[in-house]
This record gives sequence, C-alpha cells and structure tokens, in this order.
Amino acid sequence: MKKLIFMMMFLLSSLGFSSMKDGIYYVEKSSVTGWTSFVKLTIKNERIIGAQYDRKSATGELLSLNEKENEKYKKEFGESFRETSFNMTRTLVSSQNATSISGIKNHVALSEFKEMVNYLIIKSNEGKAGNFKI
Repeated sequence: MKKLIFMMMFLLSSLGFSSMKDGIYYVEKSSVTGWTSFVKLTIKNERIIGAQYDRKSATGELLSLNEKENEKYKKEFGESFRETSFNMTRTLVSSQNATSISGIKNHVALSEFKEMVNYLIIKSNEGKAGNFKI
C-alpha cells in the first residue's frame, strides 16, 4: 500500500502540478476602447489574498472612479463598472477560482478578467512575479 501511495505522489508531482508562489503579479491588456484593462493579484501562502481589476485611461484615470462612465455602464449592464469589478475580485479571492465567477452581465469584462487572472496564475506557478502585458 505504501508503494502505491508513493508511486501516486511521484506521478502527480512529475505531471507538473505546482503551487502559486508568493508575490505581486500585474498584467495589462490594451483595448480599442481607449481604456487599458489590468489585473493585479497578491499571492501569499499559495492563496490569492488580494485582487484588483480595473481599466485606466491614457492619463491614468481609473474607470472605476469615473462617475460619467460608471453611469453609462450601469445603464447598459444594470450595475456600475465599479460594482462589476468588486464582485469579480471578491468572488475570486473567496473561491480562489476564476471559473467560479458568474452572474456578470458584461461578458466581455468577465472573459477579459478570467483571461488575465489565468495568465497571472500561470506566472505565479512559475514563480515569475512582476508586470506583464498581453
């Protein structure tokens, strides 16, 4: 039985399963809308302890703080970008899984967030903290 357990552990470790490494991971993704999307993850003890998702203008203004844009967003999706961002990041931190995020009406924002989070998780598994662009 011990041999079987040892063999299973060896097999699983050789398949490349890795854990997230501590650090701050940041990625930006340009858009044709004039806003650059970004995600910042803080990893500690193999867990996501902090997450930020927002968009910024060329001058550095955050979409989540732009009242005019948030009102337009709310009319289109039923909640402001600030609320959408908060809901996605809160769910990510509590579930530790981007695929568990649901109920977001803006499917573009949801898809973009998941893409960037998954990219950063891969970087974290590799232990490559830093700033990236995709």
